[in-house]
Amino acid sequence: MTRTMQRARALAGTVAAALFALAASDAYARPITLAEALGHVEDNAPLLTAAQASVRAAQARARQAGVSPNPELDAEVENAFGTGRYSRFGGTELTVAIAQRFERGGKRHARMALARADLELASISLLRTRADIVRDIGNAFADLVAAEQKLALAQETIVRSEELARTARLMVENGRDPPLRQFRAESALAEARADAQRARSEEEQASRALARLIGTPEDDLDAVGGEGPPLPDTATASGVPLTLRIAEAERRLAEARIALERSAGVSDITARAGLRGLAETKDVALVGGITMPLAIRDRNRGGVEAAQAELLAAEARMAQARLDSERETRDARSLLSAAQARLSALEGAGLTQAQEAIRVAQIGYGAGKFSLLDVFDAQASLTSTRTSIIEARRDRARALAALERALAQ
Repeated sequence: MTRTMQRARALAGTVAAALFALAASDAYARPITLAEALGHVEDNAPLLTAAQASVRAAQARARQAGVSPNPELDAEVENAFGTGRYSRFGGTELTVAIAQRFERGGKRHARMALARADLELASISLLRTRADIVRDIGNAFADLVAAEQKLALAQETIVRSEELARTARLMVENGRDPPLRQFRAESALAEARADAQRARSEEEQASRALARLIGTPEDDLDAVGGEGPPLPDTATASGVPLTLRIAEAERRLAEARIALERSAGVSDITARAGLRGLAETKDVALVGGITMPLAIRDRNRGGVEAAQAELLAAEARMAQARLDSERETRDARSLLSAAQARLSALEGAGLTQAQEAIRVAQIGYGAGKFSLLDVFDAQASLTSTRTSIIEARRDRARALAALERALAQ
């Protein structure tokens, strides 16, 4: 067995040991899959809890909207505690009546229609909040996977740099290389260690970001089970996207508000009926009446005009939402296509060539045909390619999450 092969096997064993040590260092991290992260959100995400509470509030308003006005009990005492024969209760008149306001102009129907439109908007907003959270968690999960893979790559690079530094020291001691080569190797090792520290910090930040999104106090998470969501089934995505559904619900709410404002310009009637007791004659008589405001000055024209202006604004927002929805879908498809093409190129010829380059450089350096700088260049090229693959996988996962959000219904 040649000395080169011995060094190669020793290097492979050292790399494996380093990766095992990396896994051991993450042994206390909580493993979590994307499905588990999404399931954890339903009961813990503050934004989702707030949206669910908004739906319950809209449901309560819808129930309240159908309630008619309460009747009023009116009790009135006249001709008491005066002078003469009215000094006490001799001429007192006691009237007890019931009054009921009757809504006119379709107020109750308009109020109920507005509450139903408000409930519809709250329900769709809940779906939008859930879709946004799913996208954000998909992105955070992909970021954590990428950060963990970059950390593993950085640890592997340290091991390779340590082996190269030892080899360079032996070469210098044997007089095959000048001392400058050893300094260069030690500098590369220090740089690799610094990169690993940065990768560790980025991994911790990504873990905390995911924990914050899913609402868990644990901030040391270990993403397992892939980079992100599966490819959406775009063939069956024929419904209306959430972005457009929200705008349509806002338009219907504005239409319902116009009807309510118009009904507010119609005066209600209050009917009153009761009994009056006359203490002086011991007689009882019926009393009754009708009250209705005269709509001379206030017919709520300003309220109707304001509601009509809000409808125009809602229609404009709906037109913009249609354009935004189409653009988001196109952009997501374009990003996904670009990320997939980049990943295919890197995982194919790019990675193969980088791996072959470092293999040849290590063999040539061991045989004295290549310099240590050639090995450094080959190693840097392989590290760069593998880093690009990690980033391409992350970009593909983020593009998938964006497409899933754009197609959400």
